[in-house]
Amino acid sequence: MTQTAERNSTLEGGPGQGLAGKLFGLVELDSAGTVLYARFEGEGVSNCAGLNFYTEVATFRNVGKFKDHLESFNRGSQPAQSLHFTCDYEDGPVGVRVLLARMRGRADADVTKSILVHIRRAQ
Repeated sequence: MTQTAERNSTLEGGPGQGLAGKLFGLVELDSAGTVLYARFEGEGVSNCAGLNFYTEVATFRNVGKFKDHLESFNRGSQPAQSLHFTCDYEDGPVGVRVLLARMRGRADADVTKSILVHIRRAQ
């Protein structure tokens, strides 16, 4: 098993595990999608700094659509945004609410350093 496969196997919840293995929490991503900081609920997902969120961390199948939303936000000028998204996990869809916040560098306030992403279960 590769190192990435080992990490992903600890992140994924199998069928019938309810919300186990789902990504809820806070993650900071740079423009390439590299995890700078993460604090997820549950076990097995705390050590993902330096990994690519879209290819090595996210366990839902429609991560490409999620990435499109984040890239669109990154190209815009809003300081923050809220959106509803449905993560398509192997064992079924899970509705989430995603809060996005732009982190700017201190020296150059017009440049986005990273995006803070808060994912929580939709109510």
